[in-house]
Amino acid sequence: MTNISKPIINPTSEKLFSAIITKLPQSLLITGESGVGISTIARYIAEFHKVSPMVILPEKDEKIDIDKGVIGIDAMRRLYDETRTKVTGRRIIIIDNTERMTHQAQNAFLKLLEEPSADMYFILVSHSVDKLLPTIVSRAENLNMKPITSNQSNKLLDSLGLKDEKKRSQVLFMAMGLPAELTRLATDKDYFDNRSATVRDARELLQGTLYQKLLIAQRYKDDRSSALLLLLDAASIINKSIVTNPQFDTINYIDKLLTAYQRIEANGNIRLCLARMVI
Repeated sequence: MTNISKPIINPTSEKLFSAIITKLPQSLLITGESGVGISTIARYIAEFHKVSPMVILPEKDEKIDIDKGVIGIDAMRRLYDETRTKVTGRRIIIIDNTERMTHQAQNAFLKLLEEPSADMYFILVSHSVDKLLPTIVSRAENLNMKPITSNQSNKLLDSLGLKDEKKRSQVLFMAMGLPAELTRLATDKDYFDNRSATVRDARELLQGTLYQKLLIAQRYKDDRSSALLLLLDAASIINKSIVTNPQFDTINYIDKLLTAYQRIEANGNIRLCLARMVI
């Protein structure tokens, strides 16, 4: 097995994490924001118990595809067959991006949860619990991983050797306490540059002229994930300004961002949703 270092965990999540890792429940649901490192945490738990886990990931055209794939009924059939094979010792099955399970797959998986074998443990990893069947959520113990503290974030950047104060400030703002995101921003220059460009666009979406805002809507019209990230960055900028200078108009704009985000996430026309928000 690959050695995985213990993840950096927010102190408020640490107590429950320590209890769960010592006495693993038969069904565990790990939740948290994208970038907080819940997939790494799931794999660390398996390694802690000296088990090579079976990992189920979203697929498209019979190939793993994290961005566009789903976990369908075929994956559940394979999992069912796996659970019926006789194996000595403990087995841990990690279902990563659990929210990408189709409704049919979730119903099939529910039957496995209801009748687990004694030495089989399920670890579900999800950033969007609201997309899971309530019956699945209710049958699993929840471990919610919160973003790490400012002090932990700075220590992580120290360990990564990032000394430039301007870049540190930018990384801390963009990562918002998410250790996996902090690490990627600090070590991947291309990724950092792309994220920095999105933050600049987010500021212009909030502060630019109407013409500039509409140009941004046009620029992001074909990339749903980037458009959603743009809105998240804009919300972070507003939240920071609310702390220093709370104003009703600023707070009211959060509702517009949320509405646009929800519509775009629900496959709404990206350009029209962004344009409607700024006009």
